[in-house]
Amino acid sequence: MYSPQKKRESRKKTMFDQQEFKNSCIKYFNKYKLECGGQIIKKFYHLANHLVCENQKYNLTAISDQNGIIIKHFVDSAIVLNHINFPGNAGIIDIGAGAGFPSLPIALLRGDLKISCLDSSAKKINFIKTAADMLELKNLDFFCGRAEESNRRGFYDYAVSRAAARLNILCELSAHSLKPGGVLCAYKSKGAAGELEACGNAFEILGLELVKTVKFELEGEERAFVIIKKTGATPKEYPRHFSRILKNPL
Repeated sequence: MYSPQKKRESRKKTMFDQQEFKNSCIKYFNKYKLECGGQIIKKFYHLANHLVCENQKYNLTAISDQNGIIIKHFVDSAIVLNHINFPGNAGIIDIGAGAGFPSLPIALLRGDLKISCLDSSAKKINFIKTAADMLELKNLDFFCGRAEESNRRGFYDYAVSRAAARLNILCELSAHSLKPGGVLCAYKSKGAAGELEACGNAFEILGLELVKTVKFELEGEERAFVIIKKTGATPKEYPRHFSRILKNPL
């Protein structure tokens, strides 16, 4: 039987050293020109420990080392703030939020934004909820469901998504949620150019237009933000059922 004492010991083993974590956080946030005060770093520390502890039960992420979490989850999520000037009070939907990336780091750094976390996995949405409660974040709400079934049509100023789907599929999953003039920011790696080539039909049908692709490196790995604007109406028949999207992508 797994005793409470052993449970406490197991949790203690997963705790990162707070000063080492703080130093690493300052190093990488400064390197990528992200402003992050002491109280926010402390919250990132608690989030990292919570993620590692819960990951042992629910398999939320393959990244569980200290610097991996700071770089590949926290910095990679937050660096969008250097490239998009989200106005205060903007409504954002994180499509395929997973374990809360990019939504949790963005919410920590920009408490003035209103962010909806959408994912089809109940365990991941529950994790984000518990993390938000622990961090006392008041600017998040949560939806467990599929993006194509969201009834918040024309509701959001921005959509963000990190590795949720190929770009032409992501466009169909997100366009209906955006207001006219709304913006989709897709987090991509080195395959962004190839995915863009397959998007012409999706852009035309869904009322979207490429604004720009922002390329950068994160610790030697190629990254990109593909920024797309909603310039026209999305026909009511879109998005289709996910099986149809997969079988016959735009």
